[in-house]
Amino acid sequence: MSQVVTLHRGWLVAIRERNDKDAFGAIYRIYWDDLYKHALRRVRNEQQAEDLVQELFIQFWEQRERLDATMNLPAYLYGILKYKIIDFFNSNKIKPQLLDLWATDLHQYVQQNPDELETYHALERLLDRELDSMPTNMKQAILLKWDKLSIRDIAARLGLSEQTVKNNISVGSKRLQQALLVNNSDSYSTLTVLAAQSITLLLAY
Repeated sequence: MSQVVTLHRGWLVAIRERNDKDAFGAIYRIYWDDLYKHALRRVRNEQQAEDLVQELFIQFWEQRERLDATMNLPAYLYGILKYKIIDFFNSNKIKPQLLDLWATDLHQYVQQNPDELETYHALERLLDRELDSMPTNMKQAILLKWDKLSIRDIAARLGLSEQTVKNNISVGSKRLQQALLVNNSDSYSTLTVLAAQSITLLLAY
């Protein structure tokens, strides 16, 4: 067993059995920066990233009595952060802000890299082709979702159940992202990431 694993287990036991704030503080100091940077790369907002990591450590402390001393501590912390980021993206109040941010990113990237304009148009054509190849209900559900209609409104407009609409959007989203990946090349890398993120945000429900 490595010294790091032994150290982690000692801290976890101390926190779980003795409410040891010094052990908790050691974990906090060691992992805060990396967790914050990880969150910032995804939510792209310093205050939001800081809040997410703070919430993570609050949850970690509140659940200390259930800690498993044999667990992989870094994996556990990043696992908590992963679900907090997912909840953040699924928050209705934040979606419009994020969608505007990604759209701005795409526009700014092309402005700053005019030689990528053709690549940008190629991605647009690629997504258009994939949309056109989808069943009608799937394509319409995705386009209506892009127009920010609710699942209920889309279901009513298309005469489908809400679950069918959700299924169509989920499958269609995966198809669009897969189309980007399959046709990806080194020259597409940055734009592809931005486009994929936009699709994920636009079609989340």
